[in-house]
Amino acid sequence: MTESIGRPRKRKTKRARERNLARQQRRLAMMEGKLASGGDHAFFRKRFPSYDDTKIAHRALAWLFSSRSPVAKLTTVVTASVLIFFIGSYVLSDRIFPNIYAMGLPVGELAPAAAEAQILDFWNADLSIDIRVDGASIDLVSPDELGLSVDAAAMAAGAKAAGLAGLPFGYNIAPVVTVSHSRAQTLLLDLTESIYVQQYEAGYKWSGGRLTTVPGRRGRHLDIKASLDRLKANAPAVVSEGRFELQTIPLNPTVADSSPFLDEALVFLGNGIRLQAYDPFKNDMKTYAIDQQLAAEWLIAGVNGLSVRAETFGEFIAAENEKLVRGGRYIDKLLATEKLQEALLRGEPDVTLRLNYLPDEYEIIRKDTGYRIGRKRGIPYELIRDANPTVNWSSLIVGQTVQIPSRDVMIPEDPVPHKRIIVDLEAQWLVGFENGELVFDWGISSGREEAPTYPGIFQILTHNEKAFGGSFALCNETGTNCNQWEMAWFMGIYEVVPGLMNGFHGAVLLPNGNYLGGGGVYEPSTFGCIMSVDQWARELYEWAETGTMVEIISDEFAPESDLARYAQEYIATIDTNFRPISA
Repeated sequence: MTESIGRPRKRKTKRARERNLARQQRRLAMMEGKLASGGDHAFFRKRFPSYDDTKIAHRALAWLFSSRSPVAKLTTVVTASVLIFFIGSYVLSDRIFPNIYAMGLPVGELAPAAAEAQILDFWNADLSIDIRVDGASIDLVSPDELGLSVDAAAMAAGAKAAGLAGLPFGYNIAPVVTVSHSRAQTLLLDLTESIYVQQYEAGYKWSGGRLTTVPGRRGRHLDIKASLDRLKANAPAVVSEGRFELQTIPLNPTVADSSPFLDEALVFLGNGIRLQAYDPFKNDMKTYAIDQQLAAEWLIAGVNGLSVRAETFGEFIAAENEKLVRGGRYIDKLLATEKLQEALLRGEPDVTLRLNYLPDEYEIIRKDTGYRIGRKRGIPYELIRDANPTVNWSSLIVGQTVQIPSRDVMIPEDPVPHKRIIVDLEAQWLVGFENGELVFDWGISSGREEAPTYPGIFQILTHNEKAFGGSFALCNETGTNCNQWEMAWFMGIYEVVPGLMNGFHGAVLLPNGNYLGGGGVYEPSTFGCIMSVDQWARELYEWAETGTMVEIISDEFAPESDLARYAQEYIATIDTNFRPISA
């Protein structure tokens, strides 16, 4: 009874197993068909979400090896043989397995040495990095420019070591790169200026015939340290993606809303800016016509009032300098901005700028010496000598060029445009002008032959009611101790050597109680200064403030200003025979 019952069950179990096996074979055949045809795998992933493509392939191979079916066994043997042959062919030929990539380059089928060469060729010839700021591309550079170096040998070795990882869906070897701090920093420094964006301070503009406010905007500048740190931390990704996002620091405007000072701006602009540039050497004033629209663009709202928009005003000055530089002149942008700022603080529309002079060259002619060049150019020889440390002044050559320092070295103070003192060394006469009108003139005594007064254009630099000087030459003449003498109403105009200044003064009281030259004038008798009688020296002292221009003319130095030419003509017409002897 037991046997008769057990046999049918055994046959039934065997048939069920065969049906189940057949179903599995059909399912596997369908899956292989899908894989072979490159069809969509979504149906399988949806049904078996825990499996990826590699797991599916491994599962199929595992089934083949574990199946007892003769077909499966035969398939297993054939597959294993093919696989062993496939693997062996790559191992024996020292080639990289298929579907292996390095930086997107297919290096499968290649020997490591060939893969290394291909990586290097691509790196050196074809790879570029897109430099970006705030998501926008600003430059395209080579990896070397960015300070990146590739270890192509390590990448090729990695591709070889990847084995069958590329089957069936591919495997990419990450870039092996190093970063040169110095080269990367050099590139970033070169990019700094192009990346910099000045913050826009809140200001004003004319629109529709009325003054309106303009809100402030944020700027930026390159954060070199943060960018370098980012590059070092993400170098492989930078190479793989072919782009590098720089790090910047935001620059916020000081004031975002300019409306609180709108009325103040209206008043200032309503008066009209009167902008002038003064040439203290030629006594020439250049006037600029500034309309309200342009002037409004020069204004911003500061914390406590109106200020100058330096970059916009600077653009105007730069455009003017392009014209002025042809004549060797220019306007200092920083000083000009300060002048405009001072006018804003005072609420005054008149702004006077200064025309400066560039250094110049002089070509040596026959009989030239450093001393003669200084007298012709109106600059003491010592200053010219210091500007030419390699020149042998004892053996100048005709045609040789020497550098002449900027004339501005003689005028360190703000010039006073409305006052000018003219001294004629040949006539021994002084003339004073105020607002273009002659206000006084008298005879003077300038430097004697062994210590002559320098011609040129200078300015009043110092005021001392009493000053002191000395000369060994004078001591020898008088036979007394003349280490120090006393000068009244002294005003310095230029340094002969550091610590020794020539200038205007009254009578010179010697230690022996006598006066230099008897206290009189009209003949060169001083040691480089310009002496007037006390009464006139005091008048000059009280009239000429610091910065007043002084033009000293002679046969060697012709008049440069209109006032000096007028003074020379005027002196030629007066009766110079009628001269008071002393004060």
